[in-house]
Amino acid sequence: VSAFLVAALLFRDATHGALALPEEVVIFALTLPGWIVFARLYGLYSRDDERTDHSTADDAPGVFHMVTVGAWLFYGFAAVLDVGSPNLQKLLVFWALAIATSLSARAFVRHLSRQSLSYLQNTVVVGAGDVGQLVARKLLQHPEYGINLVGFVDADPKKRPSDLSHVAVLGAPD
Repeated sequence: VSAFLVAALLFRDATHGALALPEEVVIFALTLPGWIVFARLYGLYSRDDERTDHSTADDAPGVFHMVTVGAWLFYGFAAVLDVGSPNLQKLLVFWALAIATSLSARAFVRHLSRQSLSYLQNTVVVGAGDVGQLVARKLLQHPEYGINLVGFVDADPKKRPSDLSHVAVLGAPD
């Protein structure tokens, strides 16, 4: 929406075969559900559920491709249906701004959500031997994973070193 508004303001005086701003706003508003469906088809709303360390850089190719295809589809439909002779320069400005603002907004929202307690995933490590303690130590060293180590599950835990003494042994697996 912000990319559309900026492009509309930058090209508000371009009247060569163009629609008036209120008509453009209505047409753009009618396309918004399509953009949302398009983003869903590209998997842009489900990737954070797949991996805890998913980043905005991982989104960039999908956002780039989705906005590129969407912008050209709009341009093609407008040209074929002869709706207002679409301005290619305006479309290119929209395209570039839509990519930039989408990625920026996704990075900002991802940053905010990772600060939330609801982002953390409670985790137990099954086994408190050498391997289990190594896994726990690595989890504690990387808070960016969003993993809250609740404790160990082990019937016969190995003595924990001082850096893991605060991690509880919750009991046997059963």
